[in-house]
Amino acid sequence: MNTTTSTTQTPVNAIEASLSLVNSKLHITGQAGNFKPIDTDYIPPYGDGLGYMPLQLFLISFGACAAGAVLTLLRRMQKDIEAFDMNVSGVRRTEHPTSFSTITVEYIITSKDVTEQEVQKALALAEQSICPVWAMIKGNVEVNSVITLL
Repeated sequence: MNTTTSTTQTPVNAIEASLSLVNSKLHITGQAGNFKPIDTDYIPPYGDGLGYMPLQLFLISFGACAAGAVLTLLRRMQKDIEAFDMNVSGVRRTEHPTSFSTITVEYIITSKDVTEQEVQKALALAEQSICPVWAMIKGNVEVNSVITLL
């Protein structure tokens, strides 16, 4: 683990967030930039269930990153996307740390001109070189993609 003192200068390409403990358990509020704070917490007995669990936020982050990459690539292919939805779920390991062993992402795309092969191509590029969240888990978490075209 790397630790630094608060007098260290922040690199220009750094992304920052601040977090604060709210109660005597594990309810923590976090904020990045000028956006509204979000609450995180754990289920009893460690927390009171007053916010997102950190792994839920990770699924949202991973999904948003993958969605941004896929949508950008499909739009570069000049595809018309009428609607785009995702369902993201993770299976946790039973041993500690209980991180995800598998993540399944369902891409639900409404479009008159997108093919499954085009989505698969976009997903491959997203995984290989575009989505930084995917890059961080690659080789550690199995990611399964399900494509539903409407």
